[in-house]
Amino acid sequence: MSNEPKNYDVFLSLGGEDVRYTFTGNLFNALCSKRIKTFFREHEQDPELYTNDTNISPSLRAIQESKISIVVFSEDYASSSRCLDELLAILECSRRMSNQLVWPIYYGVDPSEVRTQTGIFGHAMCRVEERYSTERKKKWREALLEVGQLSGWVYQMGSKYEYKFIRKIVEAAVQSLPRYDVFLSFCGEDTRYTLTGFLYNAIRREGFKIFMDDEELEGGNQISETLMGAIESSRISIVVFSENYGFSTWCLAELVKITECMTTKNQKVWPVFYNVDKLDVCNQTKSYGEAMTAHEKRFGKDSEQVQKWRSALSQITNLDGEHLSENEFQHESIERIVERLINIEDGKHIASPFLVPTTATEKNE
Repeated sequence: MSNEPKNYDVFLSLGGEDVRYTFTGNLFNALCSKRIKTFFREHEQDPELYTNDTNISPSLRAIQESKISIVVFSEDYASSSRCLDELLAILECSRRMSNQLVWPIYYGVDPSEVRTQTGIFGHAMCRVEERYSTERKKKWREALLEVGQLSGWVYQMGSKYEYKFIRKIVEAAVQSLPRYDVFLSFCGEDTRYTLTGFLYNAIRREGFKIFMDDEELEGGNQISETLMGAIESSRISIVVFSENYGFSTWCLAELVKITECMTTKNQKVWPVFYNVDKLDVCNQTKSYGEAMTAHEKRFGKDSEQVQKWRSALSQITNLDGEHLSENEFQHESIERIVERLINIEDGKHIASPFLVPTTATEKNE
């Protein structure tokens, strides 16, 4: 498995075979259909959750990276020491990372049985505890008590329209994940009504959530927190380098943030060179050289800001990009970019106001 972080949105923790091929499998597919990157452990015999500090298991890494952990409590959940250890890891991560959410789903079990480890859950706990130390059993019981007090969903066996129940969970996940699939950085005067406008529509038609800022501010106006947040929460940034991109302090500020996220968050960056040469961008020659000279005159040759802009432009050197000139069909390049997005998404396998308190039973529909 690659060491590259996957930056999952959702981690699905589930018990035995009673829900793997039915409810949880359907929930996994529904989340993926909304382009929510979800980790779903396919086999109970997967590597141990805890290995060592330098070689942690894929499941533990996914828990640490996910924004939401959905714990599906079914009849068999407490029979698995693996699931109980996952629950410990999930709660530990949620304590360390205040923005990580934990959503319990009670599928055919009563929330009170999870909290108190009685009934079906009590019998399962008694069976699994026979093989483990007192300290480990104590941690499991404390974790079940803690998660049993969180808001979640309750599904009663025999209720109608399970797909509607799943749809509610997926809708809540969509609402609770403040992120974009794509951030589009461009110089409006060059490409707003041509390449970038068409690219934006093509990406959006395929169901991707894309951020395209249509208000460029210059002068003393700083890049907004909203824009910074959109860059940080995006999976991929597409940067359209055009003739006047380098003259825009707004675009350059975006680029600095994008390259920072590329380094610190492993964010993917795709450059598109529109009627400009890649080397002119990276080496700051021709229009990009003129732009940087103008910035140095305005802000000072030794300006830290200008140096950051130059460094960000230079970092594009090692990235693969799309090249488009005036005598090429734009739609062909747009199709290639969209196809690349689709291939990446298809190759990879939330306290919330949308949750129903566990003291109330999910209404049957």
